[in-house]
Amino acid sequence: MTLYELSIDEALVREAERIASLEGRGYPTLVMRWESRLFDQPWTTTLVLDYLIALPPLIVGQASFNEVRIAAFTGGAGTKFMYFGTEMSASVPRVAPEMENTVAPSGRYQEYRLDEQSCPVPYLKLIQVSPRIYGNGLQDYYSPPIKIERYDAVPGPDLLADFFPSLVAKLDPVKGSVLTDVAQGFWTGSRYVGTTAIAILRQGKVVGLLKRAGKVDKDPVPPEVKRRDPRLDVLREWVAIDIGAASTVVALRGERSQTELVRIGAVRPLEVAADNENPSEVSFETLSRVTKAWRERVIQPLTRWSDVVVGHAAKAARSRKSPEQASRAVSTITALPLLRERVERKESFRLRGSSDPETVENLRKPAPPIIDEDGIGAHDPFDPLELYAYYIGLNVNHRTRGLHTRYAITMPTGWSAERRTSVLVAFRRGLYRSLPAGLCEYHDLKDFLVADAGPSALAFAAHAFRVFGIQPKDGPVAFCAIDAGASETGVLLGNLRAGKVDERADGHDRVIEYLDPSAISWLGGERLLHRLAYRVYAATPRMQEARIVFERPLDEPENDIPEDLLAPSPEARANVVFLKDYLRPLLEQSMKAKLAETVHLMSASGELVEMTLPVDRGSLGAALEDWFLQGIQHIKEALAAGITKIGREPEPYQGLRVFIGGRLGMHPLFLELLEETLPQGVHIHKFKEPDKVNVTAPTAKTSTALGVLTLKFDRLGAMLRAEKRENFRYRVGRARHGQLYDVLDPQSDYDEWRDLGNCTKPDVDILFLAAEDDGEVAADDPRVSRAACSLGPSAIGQRLYLRAVGPTRVELSVSAPGDEPQKGAPCWAIELKTSVVDRIS
Repeated sequence: MTLYELSIDEALVREAERIASLEGRGYPTLVMRWESRLFDQPWTTTLVLDYLIALPPLIVGQASFNEVRIAAFTGGAGTKFMYFGTEMSASVPRVAPEMENTVAPSGRYQEYRLDEQSCPVPYLKLIQVSPRIYGNGLQDYYSPPIKIERYDAVPGPDLLADFFPSLVAKLDPVKGSVLTDVAQGFWTGSRYVGTTAIAILRQGKVVGLLKRAGKVDKDPVPPEVKRRDPRLDVLREWVAIDIGAASTVVALRGERSQTELVRIGAVRPLEVAADNENPSEVSFETLSRVTKAWRERVIQPLTRWSDVVVGHAAKAARSRKSPEQASRAVSTITALPLLRERVERKESFRLRGSSDPETVENLRKPAPPIIDEDGIGAHDPFDPLELYAYYIGLNVNHRTRGLHTRYAITMPTGWSAERRTSVLVAFRRGLYRSLPAGLCEYHDLKDFLVADAGPSALAFAAHAFRVFGIQPKDGPVAFCAIDAGASETGVLLGNLRAGKVDERADGHDRVIEYLDPSAISWLGGERLLHRLAYRVYAATPRMQEARIVFERPLDEPENDIPEDLLAPSPEARANVVFLKDYLRPLLEQSMKAKLAETVHLMSASGELVEMTLPVDRGSLGAALEDWFLQGIQHIKEALAAGITKIGREPEPYQGLRVFIGGRLGMHPLFLELLEETLPQGVHIHKFKEPDKVNVTAPTAKTSTALGVLTLKFDRLGAMLRAEKRENFRYRVGRARHGQLYDVLDPQSDYDEWRDLGNCTKPDVDILFLAAEDDGEVAADDPRVSRAACSLGPSAIGQRLYLRAVGPTRVELSVSAPGDEPQKGAPCWAIELKTSVVDRIS
């Protein structure tokens, strides 16, 4: 076993860098430094030992002496020589001190250079001598003999690693054991950043550092690394991404694998289930370096984690109490997806870095929908949303996880088609840039799928059916999904029904048939919190006196506040975040929640001002209740408009399943007011926040991404209901054995012919009644109405066919046995409300 060992463990490397800095070192420190080559690259070795010198072995056939610099701690005292002998004399072999230090600080350390010209002892003999350091005083500063030993560390493949994931996204580096394995290897077309620092250990204790010399951001791949075609590691998994204003959820799953929720920029271990919700935020430390790296290279740009952080790390950066908190908040963009609203309104929006506030980078209209490598250029507008998507791609496409080329993205329900397309393009571009070069070339883009998974309320409903164990056993199940999130409240109505024959053949045993969704664009948790914050700002005169800047919500009046204080700026955005976080307990807990005594806000000049705020809790609570009531009225109207299409007569609300999701949907007052408004017979299903023990349980937010995967893998389909007409409301048929034999009922599809049997006489009676009873009904029951159709003698011997064409209208026709009526065949229309029969062809 060797005396010296090498390691690239992150903690050990950090310790080695600390030791090599010589901070806090004193007598009897000796520092050695020499140059060498490792992995065919130049490296510098620094050893820090106590009263001990270690020398590297000679490279056989290449040199007769290794040049080594030695620095001895002297504490400022003058020294004359390093000598080799028992006592200092004129004849003893010695090495004179260097005039300038290159290894350690001058004054406190004296340096000596051992090379073939200056050292009187042959290199291979040095191991046998015991040098001393001679001082000006009566005694030598290192008078006892200094032991010399052989530095015997042997580099191995375990020192190889790809640190690109670590430098860019704070992910684990790819280990050498993977890179040198023929069955694993390094993906061709990926960017490689090799090892730049190695800790040196002596008998398990860190004593030095190996540091790579020269440029470290453009590495050739070492010959020991095995190349691998990335196509071999493309997984048949889907990545579901639920984009939200406050948080974005990323989940992935294959046909035979378990669902995995992916955390972006995590700064601490998973503690509660909500930690799987990634903040939709990005924070710039050095914006100029980020944009430079972003534009220099299309595939896997080297945007360093020290210059930009996303997700959990971005939120932590702006929330951490420190002297830099104000500059961090100014340089952090929250609610990333809502940047598209600002672009649409042509608002001024300046990006800023914490350490380079002078860098000018304005938000511009995003790039066109071109994603091949030639189509992404240096002059494309810098899009923070595309950058965020890039970091999601780096996480889900890490070497230890595999590659993903299928992404399903769900967005807020009320977004326009244009905005959905714009966001989808940004994610396509960002995800594309995270993949190895050449994996998805222009002619291979059919294998790179970034699809719109539809409104978030739909995916939320899909998972709710699974969570609450709802199946269409006794017919279709009417439902209403209310997704009250950070930016809006989406409302979606539909039916969960059993799949038809052709749908089951396509793998869908159950189908969600839904109506066009609607959304309340202003009813979102973060929007309401912004309005509350603005009302507190407007009601505090000291805000204007201190020149505190702020952004006014579109739904609030200016209140005679000077225009320059409400102008868009990074400081105004930061104040919105500060004040929203200050008031957040009032929304997320209750109006009685305790608030901090003061809050720090920024003035127009960038100064941080400590403010004590008079918060009128009664006024804010009344405003919140009023907003809830307005929103619930919208929900009630949407439900009334859709229930006639999905509900069952005579009690359309009976058995209706209402799923309530989103963070705002968990607010106790919102739930209370909604429950009071909903009709009798409705079943309400609410998500509860999982306890700390069950950190993998779905939350009201993560359920949406999980619902996307449910639609992909659980034989559940979804389709927009093409039929815009209200539900058919009757049972229609003919008499058979004294009973009503109905072939049409409220579950019948419109325009689908149903066989009514043989035509045995020229006049046929059609029996019908309102669908208030689904049991057996006698043909002569007083509730049964009749419509007489004179078909004529030519109809005798043919088959009768009946179809619904409107909520109260059916059509009757005839055809040869085994054939449905053709276009132009004799046809009679029956208006069921009036029993009027008209021949229409």
